[in-house]
Amino acid sequence: MRTVARLSSFCGLLFIAASCGGEGEGAGDPGVSLGVPPPPGKDKRIRDIADPKSPAKANDLQDVAVSGALVVAVDQFDETNNGRSRGTIYVQDLDATPENAAYSAISLFAPSFVPGNLRVGPGDVLDLRGTYQETKTIGPTVTFAKDAPLPQLSQPIATFRFDAKVLPPRDIDVNDLKEYTTGRKWLNMLVRVKDVTIQRDAFATQPGARVSAALLTGGTGDACDAPFPKAPVLVNELMDLNPLQIKKDTRIKSITGIVTYFCNFHIAPRSPADIEK
Repeated sequence: MRTVARLSSFCGLLFIAASCGGEGEGAGDPGVSLGVPPPPGKDKRIRDIADPKSPAKANDLQDVAVSGALVVAVDQFDETNNGRSRGTIYVQDLDATPENAAYSAISLFAPSFVPGNLRVGPGDVLDLRGTYQETKTIGPTVTFAKDAPLPQLSQPIATFRFDAKVLPPRDIDVNDLKEYTTGRKWLNMLVRVKDVTIQRDAFATQPGARVSAALLTGGTGDACDAPFPKAPVLVNELMDLNPLQIKKDTRIKSITGIVTYFCNFHIAPRSPADIEK
């Protein structure tokens, strides 16, 4: 539990019928209740602003307000050993269900926090105010495939609300991640894929190297701007894969991780427990 003051959130978390101030004798006007606000909050959900079919779908660079964003992972692993490849926060709709899970997750770019010393972790529920952004290029050299941007919530102000439990992983078909249109639904979400075969060694030969090992055969090569389909890959974005020494042609019973995106879709396990051989 964090030591941040949370009294402003408690009223909506007690799940009682009365208002926080109470009712009856000595508690103000009798019979008046403010009601219980919904625990996830009253602003938009991530799926509202991200689903292309949503009537509230946000446009690129549109300011948005999102509530009930549950932190599912924080990137603390610096795979490049230069301090530049960590810090991304992945959030998902607190009230996501199997029926409405699609498009219910997003990553946060350069967030700030209320209170300012807040350090979030998995299970924290946040309200977010920021800019919905669909990045098509990064720097002068990286261009994503046509109609395949990287969606993020840019420079959001994140306000802590309460603690909850991280949602269980969503079981998906790894083949969904070959195409942008089907993989986009699961981007930034905690998922699980089953019965996959590693197509090349999933460990680095030198420190500070990124690791990526295809989970399917086929695709269009490694060019970032090449059109989909592209084979999804296992990556070391959130943990060190080297100690596991996963070799080419290893058959994995299941992999749990965050779906990330940079030129193609990735699955990033959070710990060795996420890989079941």
